[in-house]
Amino acid sequence: MSRVFDVSAVTDTLRLSPNGTGEAVFHVINASRAPVRARLSVVPDAGARREWLFIDGDTQRDFPPTGAQRILIRLRVPAGTPPGHFTFHLRVEDCDGPDTRFAQGPAVTVEVVSSPPAARAFPRNWAVMAVATFILLGTVASLLAAGRARQPSPGAPCPDGHCGKGLTCAKQLDGGVCLASQGQPCEAGSQCITGFCEPGVGCTVPLGKDCVSPEDCPGALTCADVLGSSVCLLEPGEDCEHDRDCASFFCNAERKCNRDDGRCDSNAECHSPTQCGATKLCQLPDGQPCMRHEACLSGYCSETCQISPESFQCESPCPAYTACVSGSCTPVDGKLLNQNMLLTAPRILKGIRELRIQQGTQP
Repeated sequence: MSRVFDVSAVTDTLRLSPNGTGEAVFHVINASRAPVRARLSVVPDAGARREWLFIDGDTQRDFPPTGAQRILIRLRVPAGTPPGHFTFHLRVEDCDGPDTRFAQGPAVTVEVVSSPPAARAFPRNWAVMAVATFILLGTVASLLAAGRARQPSPGAPCPDGHCGKGLTCAKQLDGGVCLASQGQPCEAGSQCITGFCEPGVGCTVPLGKDCVSPEDCPGALTCADVLGSSVCLLEPGEDCEHDRDCASFFCNAERKCNRDDGRCDSNAECHSPTQCGATKLCQLPDGQPCMRHEACLSGYCSETCQISPESFQCESPCPAYTACVSGSCTPVDGKLLNQNMLLTAPRILKGIRELRIQQGTQP
């Protein structure tokens, strides 16, 4: 089978509303160097029915070479469907070769929740009890509403630094304002601490957004150089899922973004194939592609890291965080080392490219 498409899902889980509706978003990339007319179809797995799933827009679409499109799937489960889970996939196939040139996206797990119970009639001799219950519930509801009214909502000031559940106090020159935390429901990016809102999903982190300076990247993001492009990625120390999420291009074993200054105490702090050298820098061994001498453990780069000529060698060991280049110990910019590591990591580069497409940027 010839690979033509890359298919990814914005999220792998989806919780339907109580009335049984929801939306899922996929991103499809034409991985070939030729234009392709593609046919889209939804593949229900066990527990799902095809009539519950709808592709928004045309089911046949034209993709230019390396082009990408956002595919919206709408879900509508009929009333009375028992609570539970089901999964489905998006299938994308070349109209000219559907049996051999196709791709199937990752499974999205859908949760069906219970519908609100219908009101039931009750005997007349319960009327008095019902009235009393109604009054009691009304009183409780009033108290709860009053409590909620006292809780700050998105956009409310927080001079004492405290907000309600699911909110974060964003410090500003005039004291602070309550904003919705990541994953919380929202209607606009101005309500979110992350600065971005995806309707139906909640406040999101705009990983992959183009930037010019760190000020363009909200919250825990910073403006990272990605081989000539500037992209918003997570700062060191932030929680992460993939290497592509981090400005250091390394999500470590603790699922935290690694430091981005290129420094290390052991190989565990370096993304393979880099190694922690004698001067405590993550550098590339011989044979790896490189851009600068400093990126190599040998101190010599000629398209790849190679054994250093005698004229490049230093008379004595260099101190920490420097590299021996052209016979002298040179301080090293750690972010330069990160850029060189990217030359050996096409998977990370592809992941960052997918993030940029999700943000509406065609790399």
